[in-house]
Amino acid sequence: MKPAHLATWFLFVLGAACRPEVGPPISQISGPAILAVKGVPAEVDPRSANTTVAYEALAVDVAGRVPGPSADITSPLLWATCDQPKPPTENNSVSSSCLDENALPGAAGSSATTYSAPVPVDACSQFGPNPPQAQPPIRPRDADVTGGYYLPIRVELLVPEELRRVSMTFPDSLVAFQLERIYCGLADAPADIIREYTANYKLNNNPLLTALTVGQPSLDPVELPISSASVASVSVGRGQTIALWAYWSDDSAEPYPAYDVIQRILVYHPREAMRVSWYATGGSFEHDITGRGENESENYAENTWKSDVAGLVHMWLVLHDIRGGTDFAAFDFNVTP
Repeated sequence: MKPAHLATWFLFVLGAACRPEVGPPISQISGPAILAVKGVPAEVDPRSANTTVAYEALAVDVAGRVPGPSADITSPLLWATCDQPKPPTENNSVSSSCLDENALPGAAGSSATTYSAPVPVDACSQFGPNPPQAQPPIRPRDADVTGGYYLPIRVELLVPEELRRVSMTFPDSLVAFQLERIYCGLADAPADIIREYTANYKLNNNPLLTALTVGQPSLDPVELPISSASVASVSVGRGQTIALWAYWSDDSAEPYPAYDVIQRILVYHPREAMRVSWYATGGSFEHDITGRGENESENYAENTWKSDVAGLVHMWLVLHDIRGGTDFAAFDFNVTP
């Protein structure tokens, strides 16, 4: 196993982030990075007939999305489904055994950035509330605040020597984890609550970005279409600050019930909280992350971006809902002198 600190390895699809007090902002892309992984479907019942999930990773560099035949990084991403839960003695979100490439080798998918794999039928035993019979007994996993459990999927980006940097996961690669949500029902709840939850819970769907609107001084706002590949560039003057509105579909923020373990009641949430992470190869954002809470009905998040040096700037948006759903899009801006 390659040496590294596990805490630096994770792509936290559910966690919030903030601008660090020192160093570059998290929105600044200055080298190879894995920004997001989307699983379709976003949530799977391991007991269902078809549990195959199609994953797509958003890996980028200063020159755009990677890997690609015309990019500096051409090796396909390597994937693996973690098969060991985190031991109680480990403080990280994913077991260190998931990083052992000898025991759990990575494999390329059907394309450079995609991969498909079934969710194991015993996922709720390994990563959920139904641990297998063992001596001594294994403690059940705790659900997150939305009642979800997650199967870790490892993704690795091999980085050529000339692009490597000290902060990488391994000397020759970056590693991130997609936490694929698995439906395991309720555990340790009264029978009537379990019945009500089962009758009303709907598996999560990925949210859907629908547009990015760009506002420049003295010009009418321009709506850019959504694409996972960069769309035609928008010209922006050097040093100009522009307004940005990221929109998602009306049905992206779904209602859902969650069990309150303190009050021992079901709480019906009107909609999912939504979060947009902003990234760019140049300029600076007012906020690295924006979003909406569950009591806000607006289907957009706003931000501002200030251009700096002239040239082509790649920008990416990653949309997350609070139950682990993901979508992303790419845009290009041409900064003129």
